[in-house]
Amino acid sequence: GLEVAKDFKRIGMHMNLAPDVDVNNNAKNPVINYRSFGENKYNVAEKGAAYLKGMQDGGLLVSIKHFPGHGDTDVDSHFDLPQLKFTKERLDSLEMYPFKELVKSGAAGVMIAHMNIPALDATPNMPSTLSKPIVTGILKEQIGFKGIVISDAMGMKGVVKFFKDGEADIMGIIAGNDILELSEDSKRAVKMVRKAIKEERLTMERIDESVKKILTAKYWAGLNIPQTINENNVAADVNRPESLVLLQQLADASMTLLRGREYIKTLSPDKRTVILNLGTPEVTTFQKELATTYKNSIVYNLNKDANANAIAKVLAEIKSNDQVVIGIVDTRIRPGNNIPFSADLKMFIADMAKKDAVFALFANPYNLAGLAGLENAKALLVAYQKEEFMQKSAASVFKNQLIPTGKLPVSVNGFFKYGDGL
Repeated sequence: GLEVAKDFKRIGMHMNLAPDVDVNNNAKNPVINYRSFGENKYNVAEKGAAYLKGMQDGGLLVSIKHFPGHGDTDVDSHFDLPQLKFTKERLDSLEMYPFKELVKSGAAGVMIAHMNIPALDATPNMPSTLSKPIVTGILKEQIGFKGIVISDAMGMKGVVKFFKDGEADIMGIIAGNDILELSEDSKRAVKMVRKAIKEERLTMERIDESVKKILTAKYWAGLNIPQTINENNVAADVNRPESLVLLQQLADASMTLLRGREYIKTLSPDKRTVILNLGTPEVTTFQKELATTYKNSIVYNLNKDANANAIAKVLAEIKSNDQVVIGIVDTRIRPGNNIPFSADLKMFIADMAKKDAVFALFANPYNLAGLAGLENAKALLVAYQKEEFMQKSAASVFKNQLIPTGKLPVSVNGFFKYGDGL
């Protein structure tokens, strides 16, 4: 968090709309998913609080999100209005738990989700962003939050589907939001706010309340003093050596071994080793790093759309006594579910898992559910994403230079559950 604050300040930014403290207990969630710290409310609160403290200690304004909790839905509020049908008791004890804890920790801001939650506001089709009972009644009065309340983006279908033509902007302010993020039309919104004041739907006292909080935040962030950003050496300054070291340490700590702690120890640098990458046609950092230890190695790559013929050519090169290390790489920028591999490639993974192959998954762990057979692997390491620092850490595990200590943050299926990690 402290390093993130340094990066933001270096490029002249003063607020990070983070951390995401939603409890992602729905594997089909299309919008939160990997953005969350996981499915356990205590783990989410603990890690969220640490990240929050680092950013705020570094002078950065923050906004924990998405209140009162966007983790258990399979609808993306960018495109529609999700509905949470849980009881008030369930919401209070689970979804809201991290928010309550981080408010106690001094969170400067809270972002409101676009969710329809009948147990908290029975108004038909009412998004939580526009709900005074939720924003003012629960967040401000019951939980006692005194900081800045920020809406989620006001152009999202989750808020404007039922409240069109700028009406959502007015209702958002009435509900208790201090900042409306990305109005569909800011000029229209200003005009409509003035009109609402004249019509006494809004009062100047309500506007002044938000303005005072926003100005206080700006003073806290030092914006009362003119600042000039040095535009030279920006890339080098936000990629500081100490930041890169920390990044590698975090990657190392995240490595999660689900199968084969003892089997990995049997891997020998002297044996012929096939290092196979699935997902990209290019040689990866994972393969290059492994080759520094396994000198007698051969490298193969199969793209994500590889067919049976391409796979057969690689299989023909693998000998019965070879050590086989396989990296599974999701090349998408956002590591979501449903890794886009061909059916032939998925069948190949299942077949190799029945043999003595060891696997590293550079993808969202929810993808384990769609790669049948990996539960049978001699060794299986979850490395979460494709970036080079993760590939270096994974290679260190298979070179027996790093003892993995990570734990699975979510439950995937009956084979792989929250907290797993050898």
